[in-house]
Amino acid sequence: MSQRELYESYAPRLYVVCRRYANSEEEAEDILMEGFMEVFKNLKSYRGEGAFDKWIQSVMVRSAISHYRSTKHYRKELLMDEMDENSLVSEDTTVFGTLEAKQILALLEKCPATERTVFNMKAIDGFSFEEIAKTLEKKENAVRIAYMRARNRLMAALGIEYQ
Repeated sequence: MSQRELYESYAPRLYVVCRRYANSEEEAEDILMEGFMEVFKNLKSYRGEGAFDKWIQSVMVRSAISHYRSTKHYRKELLMDEMDENSLVSEDTTVFGTLEAKQILALLEKCPATERTVFNMKAIDGFSFEEIAKTLEKKENAVRIAYMRARNRLMAALGIEYQ
């Protein structure tokens, strides 16, 4: 399969992944392009272990996180998260499965970048808090707080009271 065929085959699905992490469609397109550059550069590292779909999606998620780290918001929010590191957080995971993808995306766009990224990684991409903390180079408690805040924002936007 050529690079063009690979791109045309996977780009629509991977754009959705990128869009969840981005602030705008343009930013999602940038992340998608950066991600495909990484895919093409590292294609030889795919050993055939596990599904190719999962491998290429993980490259896109890492590309989105890399993009996220390069923004100014990351540095500003990192300081705020460190200030909150002693807050208590519940490990409860509320499922938003009944919402359509467009609704979730619209709600997530209103969350700060850190919260959106953590929520995506935990609730949608299935990373553990420990993995997220390591990937984002944050303390695990700060990641839990960001997840809790994102979840609470989403629930509040839906008019659901959380206890």
